[in-house]
Amino acid sequence: MSWTEIYPIMTEDLVEEFEELATADERAELEEWFGVREVFNEQRSKKHLISVSMFWKPSQASKKPYPEPTREILMNPSEFDLDLRFEPWPHYIEPILETVPKLLKTYDDVAVRVYLAADLDFLVTDFVEAGCEVFLMRHPSIAHAPGVAWRVLAFSEKDRLVTMMDADRIREAAADIERTRAMERDGLGVWRVPVALDTDVSGKVCYKPFIGCQMGAVGGWPMERLIHAFTWHTLRGGLPPMVELPGCGLRQFNLGKWPDYGYEEWFLAVAMYPRMAGAGMLTFAPATVKSVFLLLDIEYVTWANPASQLVFFPVAGCCSPAAGAKLKENELAAAFEAHARSSQNRLEAVEA
Repeated sequence: MSWTEIYPIMTEDLVEEFEELATADERAELEEWFGVREVFNEQRSKKHLISVSMFWKPSQASKKPYPEPTREILMNPSEFDLDLRFEPWPHYIEPILETVPKLLKTYDDVAVRVYLAADLDFLVTDFVEAGCEVFLMRHPSIAHAPGVAWRVLAFSEKDRLVTMMDADRIREAAADIERTRAMERDGLGVWRVPVALDTDVSGKVCYKPFIGCQMGAVGGWPMERLIHAFTWHTLRGGLPPMVELPGCGLRQFNLGKWPDYGYEEWFLAVAMYPRMAGAGMLTFAPATVKSVFLLLDIEYVTWANPASQLVFFPVAGCCSPAAGAKLKENELAAAFEAHARSSQNRLEAVEA
């Protein structure tokens, strides 16, 4: 059994089918969902791009809609009777405003791009003053999508390094920047941290070759074409979120429904993973992982590009005397830096 027998793939034939059959109205709707209205503080000359999405919508379309956003609501949602998992200002917005100025002093070749929902346009000045490049979108997002998928559009930037992450991970951006640079030094095109869990308690498939908040790549991919085609097929039922569980038959994927949470990771798995595999992947996996899907995944990417690499990083309980203790981000970063040094030593040995 191989990867192509278990996960659906958006083939080039399907992309061409979209291009041949999509109506003018369907194309206009897709452009509204994924199109950019205006760009502020553009920084095209910088080699390395960090991409994040920012929007104000519930994770599922079935949930009660949020009120029209204002600065006051984002800062104090409880005063407006909103019971949210995270308060938007301190959890998503403030970290960017505080971290980006410091980050840009350390990495002068890095640009931080915020794909900003249309109804959050009052934040443009805040992000620009912090040093961000802002892509103001045409749409406010429906639910988690299309907003969460805007950030993947940055992978279209030809010959640039692109690091994609969640806004609430911006304080850890330096570690992800170094992972992207290690990937480039090794002559690879992509790095990622897969979600190496085969199934959840209900039996639905959870494994994802990419987690959207931790990945990077060399840009130059036709992202608009692919996300438009993927969404068009999804809405027509052409790419149902179903996966062949090895030895057990067809199972439902636990995410991937438009426009709900996880949509962009289903897109990455079905449309981008088969294409990016050939560029060579630097895969970071937890040392305690036990996953049938990971075995098939690694077999596939090493077949697609034999230069691909797999690096195991320590997690709580795998090698620490204090089982259950959480490792800090700087400890994980040290493991990635050790890998980078090892790779550089190998390259120097070959050159010698």
